[in-house]
Amino acid sequence: MILLNKERIARTLKRISMQIAEETKGSHIHLIGMNKRGLILATILQEHLSEILDTTPELFNLIDGLPEESDPIPAPEQPTALIFVDDVIFSGGTIFRAMNQIDELRKYEKILITVLIDRGHRKYPLLASLVGEKVPTKLKEHVELLIDGDKPDKVILTTD
Repeated sequence: MILLNKERIARTLKRISMQIAEETKGSHIHLIGMNKRGLILATILQEHLSEILDTTPELFNLIDGLPEESDPIPAPEQPTALIFVDDVIFSGGTIFRAMNQIDELRKYEKILITVLIDRGHRKYPLLASLVGEKVPTKLKEHVELLIDGDKPDKVILTTD
């Protein structure tokens, strides 16, 4: 079943970018894309935020909660908001591991978790601050963001 089509994803990401701008008033922004799909979404948010704000947020990528060799996440030197971006949050494990990999986490002025889909079933005590859609699911169901090249195509729900 299709939960979000290309147009709905685009509108949702535009709305989330406006919410990020509101939440981070005046702060520098570090966007962290979680894995490939989160990075694609973070890149789109970066483009929107660049249009809304007078500055372009810095973009980083974490693969399986670990920083890539070529993409270290520096400690903030000014008031900075740290925004984790993922396609789907389920147990919260990916973001929990990512938070544990950032040495200077406490130096950030604000930390937000942004996801396109929140499907519930959290194992870790993490709440997504900015959510595109809440989709309560059963444990045997899967939510997946499908990518067309380097752009989001649709979000689907499947069952085992």
